[in-house]
Amino acid sequence: MEKCPFDLTNKNQIIEFEEIDPYNPQNIVKGYINRRQGHLYGSLWITHVNDKECSQLIYSAPKQHYPFDNQDKWIFPECDYVDIYEKIDGTCVISYTYRDHDDNIFLTFKTRLRPFLGKGKYGNFFELWNEMLEKYPVIKIYVLDTKYNYVFELYGKRNKILIDYEIPLDAKLLFKINTSNGYIFPPDLENLISNLDIPSLETRGMLTGWLDYNNDGKKSRYQIIQDELEKGLQIDEENKIMKGMEGYVWYFMKDKHAIQIKCKPPTVLKYHWSGDAIPYESIYTTVYNAFENFDEPKFDDVVGLLLEEFDVGKIEKSRVRIEKILGKLLFDKKYQSKLAEDYKRMNFDINKDKATCMRWFGQNYPKSEAKRIYNLLKQYEEKKK
Repeated sequence: MEKCPFDLTNKNQIIEFEEIDPYNPQNIVKGYINRRQGHLYGSLWITHVNDKECSQLIYSAPKQHYPFDNQDKWIFPECDYVDIYEKIDGTCVISYTYRDHDDNIFLTFKTRLRPFLGKGKYGNFFELWNEMLEKYPVIKIYVLDTKYNYVFELYGKRNKILIDYEIPLDAKLLFKINTSNGYIFPPDLENLISNLDIPSLETRGMLTGWLDYNNDGKKSRYQIIQDELEKGLQIDEENKIMKGMEGYVWYFMKDKHAIQIKCKPPTVLKYHWSGDAIPYESIYTTVYNAFENFDEPKFDDVVGLLLEEFDVGKIEKSRVRIEKILGKLLFDKKYQSKLAEDYKRMNFDINKDKATCMRWFGQNYPKSEAKRIYNLLKQYEEKKK
């Protein structure tokens, strides 16, 4: 058996799995998922397919970072030029191929910290992604490629995190990953055949020359673009909703492959970095993302994700806030599931007849819960569209 490129002895930094591949249900796949930060974050080490040994490494999508830390220390990667793409607020879906003992090749899809797309208790990413494959059937042809894994973003009202998009559900190809070394490449738009309906991000521009933080008091191009993003951002503090663009991803291109750097407006960064404790929005997004990777995430699962960007001290100071947000989201998802059963059984449509719908729920549920029930039912309807 080949040697795994990441440490399997620390059980807190790996996830062991043995699951049926939903896109190839004849296959039971066994192995490990790496939870450590770095270019191997989320990578799979497959050891067996159908109980037969066939070791192989599957690269996942690494987390993107800022060019500075919370102490305002700036470092930009070396590059020949920078390509800029919009940052979309959704769920990362990764296509990859693997082989069995007899070298048969299979195509499937995963989220960052799962081996396959799942049908979780409170999020069915398998069905949502299947809608995208039906909408863009050529995706399965295009990504059947042993040289690259392809990374998409699944986003919209039906998969809302913080940014409130108008579109119900859609997907975009973000980038591709070389399967032999993990190098990242932007979408190769020139080689996308024109009659293939591949939904891809288009570059927002290219930068060369002066990029760095400038110590003569002038703003760098990064900071100027941050300010431009700020002007287009709208934030509803009460309902925790953002409208506009979450930010950009800068692709620092060197030797034709990329290092990805996030660029977000100052207001978003203020939520992310301010204070001794982790801000509400950062914890909320992390907890929400945890449902992509765990059926019913626990406190330690959320901490594992937060450690990718925050130190242990800051996480410990935020313990009560993390527990409250995790508890609230778990409660809301369970409550919404219970409400949906009655909602479907009574054949309600809250958009067409709000009064009848809410009158029934007011008679059968605590009246003090009316606002929460209304919001959860509206969310449920949006997810159906």
